[in-house]
Amino acid sequence: MAAGMAMLCRIAGSDAVVKSQQRGEPDLTVDAKVAILQEILDRGPASFLMRFGRYLVEDDLGNFAHLKGDYETEFRLKEVKNILDSKKKKTGIRNRRYECLQRLMKDSDYFSEENMRKRSPLLYEQYIGQYLTEEEKLERDRAAMGQHDPCLSELLMNRQEKEMDDWYLEYQRDQEACVEEEDDSDLESNDSSNDKVESGSPIKGCPTEQEKLMLHEEFLSVMQDKFIRGEEEEFDYSAVDTNNEYDDLTIRGRDEEEQYFDSEDI
Repeated sequence: MAAGMAMLCRIAGSDAVVKSQQRGEPDLTVDAKVAILQEILDRGPASFLMRFGRYLVEDDLGNFAHLKGDYETEFRLKEVKNILDSKKKKTGIRNRRYECLQRLMKDSDYFSEENMRKRSPLLYEQYIGQYLTEEEKLERDRAAMGQHDPCLSELLMNRQEKEMDDWYLEYQRDQEACVEEEDDSDLESNDSSNDKVESGSPIKGCPTEQEKLMLHEEFLSVMQDKFIRGEEEEFDYSAVDTNNEYDDLTIRGRDEEEQYFDSEDI
């Protein structure tokens, strides 16, 4: 398949609207979409790039190399390249954060349940805390303090820390309540608001042991997603996002090899 045809087929298979249709009209086939796209491309490459540039991949740019010198087409190509560079940068940052996450999981206690509870007490309460018995809570707090008998200074510090944790939990509850009030006001006239699930109760009633295990796993998954999205307020993402030490070694090696050969005079 020619490179140009591969590009057209990819766009035709996406959610791109290639032709306005009336209600009740049968959906266009892929072949019909390809024919329309080819016509748009032949009629005006710059217009084609303006409409469908966000669906292109880097390999598609070569299909427009013969139009070098055409100001409007080059302008649209520059826009497409900026989009591709932005996507590549976002993907690179996400990959670096994922690599950092794997290292933190392996070599630190950053994602221990106790540390995650301190960073996101409300999420912890929603997924785990509200289902604990008083005995389990005491056992959890005792484990957090360590096995030895604490001295007076440690007891005071632990009490102060618990007060801070309780304050932070209430603060997050207040913040969520404000957001929910805004959402409710926006959805007053929306019938689908009746289907809203209360975020504070992932499971109604008393969960089974298997459901509790599932909730622990979901809590970890939510916290990992939060880390990848850059929502851990106290974490220094700048030390990761711009650090190529967190790049996949295979990909980084290939990129460095390509850069070396590109710089050689042949």
